[in-house]
Amino acid sequence: MSNGYVNVKMETDRIYNVDVLQGLKSLPDNSIDLIVTSPPYNKGFYNKHKKRSKWDMHYTKSRVIDYGVYDDNMPPEEYEQWQRDVLAECCRVIKPTGSIFYNHKDTPYELNCIHPKWVYDYPLKEVIVWDRKGTLQVSNSYFFPITEYIFWLKKNREARPYFDRNKAVFKKNVWRFNLETNNSHPAPFPIELPENCILSCTKEGDVVLDPFMGSGTTALAAKKHGRHYIGFELNKDYIDMAESRLNA
Repeated sequence: MSNGYVNVKMETDRIYNVDVLQGLKSLPDNSIDLIVTSPPYNKGFYNKHKKRSKWDMHYTKSRVIDYGVYDDNMPPEEYEQWQRDVLAECCRVIKPTGSIFYNHKDTPYELNCIHPKWVYDYPLKEVIVWDRKGTLQVSNSYFFPITEYIFWLKKNREARPYFDRNKAVFKKNVWRFNLETNNSHPAPFPIELPENCILSCTKEGDVVLDPFMGSGTTALAAKKHGRHYIGFELNKDYIDMAESRLNA
C-alpha cells in the first residue's frame, strides 16, 4: 500500500519476528487496549563517543549492551526521529480508552544530560518515576542514577483512558522495585512494571502490546492476569527465550 500500512488483523498471544515499525504498521487503528514497552536507549552511541574517566572505562566495559541483531548505535537525531515514529504509531493503534506506558531514562553524555524530551510532543497523562533502589553505575562524577521514567501517554488530548487505581499494586507515581537480575536478556525490566500497568489500565481479555518485546516480560504479565498479548521482536533468540518463559 502506498501509505506503508498493511492493516491486517494479527493473531493475539503471539510474538512476531519483525521490525518494530513494520509490526506497528500491520495493526489497524484503535485495536490495542494497552502498550507497555521500553526501547533500546541508544547506549551504544554514547558509550562509543563519550570521553571516559577510569571509572567510566570500567563501567562501559562491564555494561555494554549487546542486542545481537541491533547495535544500539544511532546518531542522536536519527534515534529521536525513530522514537517519534514509534510513538506516533503507538498513538494510532491504541484505543481512545487505552494507555501507552513508555519506559526511558536520562543518559549522561560529556558534560550534559540527554533527556527523552520527544515524549512531550505526545499526549502525556502522567510521568511516573521508577525507583530502582540501586545501580550498576560506578562513575564518581555524579550522584548514583537509580531512577528511570515511565511516561504514561494516551491516544490524543481528548482521550479518557480506562483506569482503576484500586487494582494497582503501586498507587503513587513513584514505583519502587529492584532491577531484574534473573534474566539472560541484556536489558530486561522487572515483571512488576508491566503488571502494575496491566492491573490498573486493562480488564480481563484485553489486548496488551509490547513492540520491543525482548525476553517476553510484558507477555508473561499479560498471560498471568488473563489478558491477551502481541509482541514484536527483531532477535529470534529473544523470541525463543520469551516463548520458553511463557511455556514454563
